[in-house]
Amino acid sequence: MASGSLKSILAAAVQGVTEARARIFGHVLNPTGKRSTHKLLRKKLIGEKVVQWYPYDIQRDDPLVMAQQEQE
Repeated sequence: MASGSLKSILAAAVQGVTEARARIFGHVLNPTGKRSTHKLLRKKLIGEKVVQWYPYDIQRDDPLVMAQQEQE
C-alpha cells in the first residue's frame, strides 16, 4: 500500500512540475493529446508580405471586377 501512495505523490509532483514549466516558458498544456489550433494561431500574419508581392492594384487587371464596378 505504501507503493500506491508513493506513486500518487510522484504523479502529483510531476503534474505540478509540468504546470510550472508551462507557465514559465509560455507553453500550452494539452494533457488529452487532442489536436489544437494553438500553433496555427501563434504564427505571424503574412498579409503585409502578400501585399508587397503585388505592388499594383490587382482589381484593375480583372475584367470581372471592372465590369461589376461599371454596373454599380
